Amino acid sequence: MPRLVPRPRHARACACAAALLLAAACGGGSGAGDGGAVHDGLEPPLNPFLADSPWPMTHRNPYAQASSPYPGPRPEDVLAAQTGLTAPAPITAAVSSPYADGRRAIWGATFVSVFKAIERDGHLETVDAKQSLPGLGHLISGAYTVLDRDGTLFFPRVRTLFAYRDAEPGVPDSPIEQVGAKDLSDVLAESDEVVGMTLTYDGHIAFASAEGVVGVLTRDLSGLQTVRLGDAASPEQVSNSIATDEDGGLYVVTSRFMHRVQWTGTALTSDPSAGAWTSTYETGSADPATGRLGAGSGSTPTLMGTGSGDRFVVITDGQRLMHLTFLWRDAIPPDWQPIAPGKDRRIAAEIPVTFGDPSATASLSEQSVLVRGYDALVVNNLWNLPEPSPLGQLAVLLSGLPDVASYGVELFRWDPRTRTASSRWSNRDVSCPNSIPTMSVATGLAYCIGAHAGAWTLEGLDWNDGRSVLRFTLGKELGWNSIYAATEVGAGGSILSGTVGGLVRLAPAGASAPAS
Repeated sequence: MPRLVPRPRHARACACAAALLLAAACGGGSGAGDGGAVHDGLEPPLNPFLADSPWPMTHRNPYAQASSPYPGPRPEDVLAAQTGLTAPAPITAAVSSPYADGRRAIWGATFVSVFKAIERDGHLETVDAKQSLPGLGHLISGAYTVLDRDGTLFFPRVRTLFAYRDAEPGVPDSPIEQVGAKDLSDVLAESDEVVGMTLTYDGHIAFASAEGVVGVLTRDLSGLQTVRLGDAASPEQVSNSIATDEDGGLYVVTSRFMHRVQWTGTALTSDPSAGAWTSTYETGSADPATGRLGAGSGSTPTLMGTGSGDRFVVITDGQRLMHLTFLWRDAIPPDWQPIAPGKDRRIAAEIPVTFGDPSATASLSEQSVLVRGYDALVVNNLWNLPEPSPLGQLAVLLSGLPDVASYGVELFRWDPRTRTASSRWSNRDVSCPNSIPTMSVATGLAYCIGAHAGAWTLEGLDWNDGRSVLRFTLGKELGWNSIYAATEVGAGGSILSGTVGGLVRLAPAGASAPAS
């Protein structure tokens, strides 16, 4: 693996500036050709170290917004489900840069393997898969991945970071090989494991562990620096991934606090004088509800706002009636007052998520907040099961049953003129029981793997008013269960999702994955 040579600070600044200019010039897309993208001016800055791809990493970009300028399926499309013998239950998939023949590979990691798939003759085919234990006892470690511009897939497995790449560079059908591994046992306790991962705008891997260790290292897995959030004797728990911005802010939500840790380009620090901060938020009960993977927030922090406008980190909180919380990402405006007595001044808004039910007393989401511009969409994962369920996390396997499934999607909007957040619409009938949602600017639709009448489905909602305008039935079999996976906008008007049965690509009938 080529070593990433550290560059002077001014060189990194120039690289980030170039990325910002490129993002502005092409609407902030991934750089993956046009591909039917609609450039709305709301795309986060381009990270030049990511694969040239519609979806190169978990949550699509370092802002973790999970929204896309590229087209997904349209209501009038006749869809086909492409499946293959990929590994079961990949939570996320990473799409590669195009090979010379225009094809793209799809990489993923599950709790037992790492794999590479490619489309062939209208179906997905596993090119290669390598066993990557330890397995079921570590469902979160390995869920989040990054695919860089050199074609290297990075993912964690307990206390080791792995790097995989094509054994034959530039060959779509090449088997894969491990090209790096970093044992983190010196900085992580035996009880700890890596959970979240992202790629900084100067090309470094950043991670967070389940017990609050945050680290940064180069892409050749050297030069490790770490900081600990909280006290090692009573660690803060992390159960989601992390986000980063072009200024080196690393955003980590724990069971107790929302943190910004600062990467300066040469040092990792939690010093406020360098831009780091810690904020309280409403964490709720220390005992996670059924469907939740940890205490506190159920979401990866999502960054909202670009340029000189209002900029936030957005999370769902841990209250019984969940709230959507906006926190000022940078310096708090000098005239800003706490939203209520006792609230942290960094909190800009805290709004209840009722999914349109004015009498709601409980709501819950284990999925990250979907963001485009100043809009934020939340799905309901409060299944109709006893609390606590004797099934624990295995209850997700029942979440598509009509009497168990959760119902409700709600979209919120920040108004920079009034500096307030409000609910814009809700849909109480649609169910996204366990999948991470996405949206397409090109189609104006939000998508999720849903459940309807006992079958698993692809759901499409109008982004402007929440109307259900697309429903494609996958089937009633357990193999279609999305089991916490991300719904992703792929190439060629497609949707990608992991399922119990493996990776699924939903695309207009007869369509194949093009180069852009």
